[in-house]
Amino acid sequence: MVLSIVALLAALARWQIQGSHNVYTAISKRFYIPDPDLGWQVSPVHPVWVGLEICAVIAAIAVGLAVGGWIIRRREAKRGQRATGLRAAAWLVAAAPLIVPIWAFASGGGPRGGLDTLPASTIQGIEAGITGMKVSAGHETFDARFAGGIRGSWQGDPHDLTRPVAAQINVDAAGVDTGIDERSSHAREAYLHADQFPKVTVALDRVLAAGQQGANTVGFRVHGTLGLIGKTHSIEITGTLKRPDAAALQRLNLSGDVLLVQADFAVLIKDTALASDAKDFDGDRIPIHVSLVMRHTSG
Repeated sequence: MVLSIVALLAALARWQIQGSHNVYTAISKRFYIPDPDLGWQVSPVHPVWVGLEICAVIAAIAVGLAVGGWIIRRREAKRGQRATGLRAAAWLVAAAPLIVPIWAFASGGGPRGGLDTLPASTIQGIEAGITGMKVSAGHETFDARFAGGIRGSWQGDPHDLTRPVAAQINVDAAGVDTGIDERSSHAREAYLHADQFPKVTVALDRVLAAGQQGANTVGFRVHGTLGLIGKTHSIEITGTLKRPDAAALQRLNLSGDVLLVQADFAVLIKDTALASDAKDFDGDRIPIHVSLVMRHTSG
């Protein structure tokens, strides 16, 4: 029991030091670090991040060892001989939980300036500052990212956004990543129903307002639609178009005519197909951030 209790105390110490008060354990924790061109990027540092659920498992093992120890002693008293095999097995079970805090501490801490979730900002009343969806559920906040299967196009004149524009972005719903494999699988199957609705789409149809925000940046507010879990929602998107300079292109390992897009909007949960699961969320809406690199492909 002593070994498992030591493991529990060490795991709880690691959880407290982490400071994020996360419920679930992340084998490869995702952090965001500042980026001079894209605002934020995913850090290459991915430590083990202990969650309360693994601490509960270790506590259960300690209780199980107490019960098992009592049973072993009763068995030994009844048979009048030492249960060497059972005692050895108990020691192995007791030592196994020590792997968790040792592995976590050995993996190191988070990167300097790294954040668990991207910071929230306010752009004309829309909560923003994330990549994908910012979800608050079960008293825990996490980012649900769609980093794969992104396809889309934009037709317009970046020098004159008052002219007609058209854009559409499609992402694979099955590519949702919450940072925890089990949670991602649950989001994919129980909430997004990716097998029935494989795509999440964002389409733009008209510019509502636009203005210069620096030598190479234009701010905009546009109307569009969101296709999510079989329903279409009217949305208003706020964001920026930025033309990277030569240094930025070199940092991004890009060339040619490139535009960097940061766009934000929010959708009310009660208006979506998630309405029946609204009680699972801690808020009444899901803010969504789109971060894109657009390359010029035609005249």
